[in-house]
Amino acid sequence: MLAFFLAAIVAAGPSYPDSCPQSEARVLIGPVFNPPDGIHPTNRRARFLLDIGSDGRVRRAAMTESSGDATFDGAALAAAEQIKFVPPSEACISPSSVAPESFDVPLIALARPAPGGSGPAVLPTFAPASAVTICAAPFVELTGLDVPDQRQAPGTVAVDVRLDAGAHVLGAQLAHSSGNHQTDEAALAMARGGEYGFTPQPGCPPKPTTYTLELSFH
Repeated sequence: MLAFFLAAIVAAGPSYPDSCPQSEARVLIGPVFNPPDGIHPTNRRARFLLDIGSDGRVRRAAMTESSGDATFDGAALAAAEQIKFVPPSEACISPSSVAPESFDVPLIALARPAPGGSGPAVLPTFAPASAVTICAAPFVELTGLDVPDQRQAPGTVAVDVRLDAGAHVLGAQLAHSSGNHQTDEAALAMARGGEYGFTPQPGCPPKPTTYTLELSFH
């Protein structure tokens, strides 16, 4: 299911209190998924990438590998969008993040009659992951972040970070205020100085994008 964690957060200055222990992201509320009836998949699973807000909600989901059945894929996508996460946290800060998710096809659905319908059921052959034919905005992963020297007032800040095709920062501006000017300025400085990377989607080359980085200060 979930196999990701917050990459490098580089702390600058004094350590933060024990009231803000480091923690990796984890699923809080898992997907409720009942595979539809009457499906005819040709692959063992459907895979997705999830863009997760700093509060643990799924902000966006995109399929990276199809099961071969549109009904199954659609139901899996709807289930993925309902997952709730406990976001990663370090130095009293939780950032938005990216995670993979997959849904396995029931084995019985993979069985299909042999040609002519009289032979025993056989399993289909499996092709490599299907390429994504519609390339929306790339999924962005935060790979490095310098934290302030002092703890900020609690609140969530959203910063629109403009990135080139190499995931280098071109600029950043405030998209949503925490209500505290000092916290907002700290988030802006962190966003501008942060390091980012694109999480690959099959068939989708990197391209410039604007990524909304959320930072929740605790």
